[in-house]
Amino acid sequence: MALRAGIISLVGGAAILGVKLVAWFVTGSTAVLADAAEQAVNVVASMLVVFSVAIASRPPDADHPYGHGKAEFLSAAVEGGMIVVAGTFILIAAIRQIVIGPELHRVGMGILIAGVGGVANLVLGLYLVRVGRRERSSAVEADGVHCLSDVWITVGSVAALVGVRFSGWVYLDPLVAIAVSLHILRIGSKVVRRALAGLLDEADFHLLDWIAEHLERIRRPEWVEIHQLRTWSSGWVSHVDLHLTVPRYFSIAEAHQEADALEAEVLQAITGTGDVVVHIDPCLPNQCSGCTVSECPVRGEALEERLAFSVENLTRAGTI
Repeated sequence: MALRAGIISLVGGAAILGVKLVAWFVTGSTAVLADAAEQAVNVVASMLVVFSVAIASRPPDADHPYGHGKAEFLSAAVEGGMIVVAGTFILIAAIRQIVIGPELHRVGMGILIAGVGGVANLVLGLYLVRVGRRERSSAVEADGVHCLSDVWITVGSVAALVGVRFSGWVYLDPLVAIAVSLHILRIGSKVVRRALAGLLDEADFHLLDWIAEHLERIRRPEWVEIHQLRTWSSGWVSHVDLHLTVPRYFSIAEAHQEADALEAEVLQAITGTGDVVVHIDPCLPNQCSGCTVSECPVRGEALEERLAFSVENLTRAGTI
């Protein structure tokens, strides 16, 4: 589904680019030219999406045991960078037009043609964002955000043409282009930020909260403590590893039984597909005061207060 969305984005983006180039040729508008330039970036970015999604969909192999999902984050980072470059180009072009003086032609026809391109981009962008979020594809979602940012450019360019048509003030065209370029720069920086978060394995705190709430709700007494909970995502696949502390008198078989039960519960808490690695640790005497095992042959002190499975406690580096 993600790969098909990328192909649709590429074909649809190329067609919309043709429409916007016609609008620029008809009007000579700087804002419309900027719109076409941004659309050209979108077409190139769609090529990256198709390439990255095709790579990311490959299963894990000997060289990439965690799969190829980070190819999507790389594509999203490149696309975000291209959005920033396009926004900078628009800003420079608009300032230059103010300096030399703008000239516009056949404004009414340009409004109609540019409007058609904007509506097409809106439909395409909403489709890509929806598919990207459903498939947990950063590259497809970033491409959709890019398309929606193009819609704002088109709205700005059409508004400029409408204003020029009714007021006759041609400087409105580059001034609107400047305002739109600042918006595009903000969008691009957000896309880059999210892509870098994925490339650098930034913690998914929403997922951590969800796991913590689920484990606290179904907690077993034999799970004395959990620590070093870590998560990272690669496309739609989530990877989780954590340390489980069990009573030190447990046999290897009993300890693994608890680890398997914990793994199943964490997998249930993960949205989409993932894998869980559970490391087993024996309990220590100083953990007796927080242990809820009712009949413990090695207990050294009575239960005082059970340690809650909060994100703060689950993600700490070691035992308490």
